[in-house]
Formats: sequence, structure tokens, C-alpha cells
Amino acid sequence: MIIKETKLNNITIVAPEGTLDASTVSLLNENKALSENSVTVVLDLSHVDFLDSSGLGALVGIARKKREKKADMVLTSMNDNVRKVFEITHAYQLFDVYDDARSAAEHCRTKTASQ
Repeated sequence: MIIKETKLNNITIVAPEGTLDASTVSLLNENKALSENSVTVVLDLSHVDFLDSSGLGALVGIARKKREKKADMVLTSMNDNVRKVFEITHAYQLFDVYDDARSAAEHCRTKTASQ
């Protein structure tokens, strides 16, 4: 798995590419922007071609830790394979999900400014 980072309006966008499963979860957990709990991030899932329960569990864990520190992680750009996992597991209820990174970053910027 490759993980790319960019900034949009001072919000970090983390974009993993490839499979997010038991064999790659550690790479996601080691990412500085994701592991630094006080930083709000957008997780762009457009290039994640497969997500299993381990990957979903990692996302839930990262989001929980961020919320405990008054930060957030929002999701964007899910492809059909990833979207199906979220639909089947009802994981949509646990995350703010946006169609594109720009909308997600604007949400984060607005939310951060109001706190």
C-alpha cells in the first residue's frame, strides 16, 4: 500500500492506494497525520480497491482516537467496492462521508474554525 498526503485549505488529505486489509493496516496506523490524534484529516478512499473487516476496524479505531482529542477524520471518494462494505456493515453511521475531497476539506475547515 502506498499512502500519499496533500494539503487543501490547511487540511491534510491522506490518500491510501491499494488494499486495506490485515496485511496493510499497520501502514495506515503508522501514518503521521492519522496517528497524530489531535489533527483533523480527510481520508480519500478513491484508490482503495479492497477493504476488509481489519481495514474497517482500523478506520473506526483511528476516528475514535481523533474524536477523543477533539479532532476528526472524514471520508471521501469511496469506490463501489468500499461503499458496499460500508453499506453492509452500516459503517456510514460512524463517519461523515463526502463525495469529493474539496467538500470534505471545507467541512473540516468550517468545523475546526467553529471550535
